[in-house]
Amino acid sequence: MKIILTIIIVFVVEAAAWTGFVYSGAYNVSMSNHDNALMNWYFDTGTARSIKQHAAGVTPPALDDPHMIQSGANHFAEMCVQCHGGPDQQPEEIAKGLWPKAPDLAKAVPDWTPAELYWITKNGIKFSAMPAWGATHNNEKIWEVVAFLRKLPTLSPSQYRQMQARAP
Repeated sequence: MKIILTIIIVFVVEAAAWTGFVYSGAYNVSMSNHDNALMNWYFDTGTARSIKQHAAGVTPPALDDPHMIQSGANHFAEMCVQCHGGPDQQPEEIAKGLWPKAPDLAKAVPDWTPAELYWITKNGIKFSAMPAWGATHNNEKIWEVVAFLRKLPTLSPSQYRQMQARAP
């Protein structure tokens, strides 16, 4: 009985300490206050595990249709390039104030499956600046973005500019 009482007391004290910390305002939530390595690991690992878990049931369509890839390139230019940049194209000014920094998708895409890329694009990511595009774009458009993203790591800057020039 003493062990159970001790565990309950520890939980109550811990909950009170966390509540006090939250209400104190001591934690700096500004974007210019980057977290330490442990907090970054915690959020990065939790984010990756959550994406993999929630995308597990997503079945991608065929993503190699040139029209689908071109349409995805158009959406990428409208929705993504401002923060992520593109081949030989730097992210825009808004991206400089983001934390965590928006990844270079040409480098990050190979780390994710098409289902995971779809889930990320559709649902966004909390505690980052990644918006949930599913609120404004239907599933077909999101899959078009994924089709383009799968092609992005292999595009040269000139191929990317050609795709942009073909945009309506």
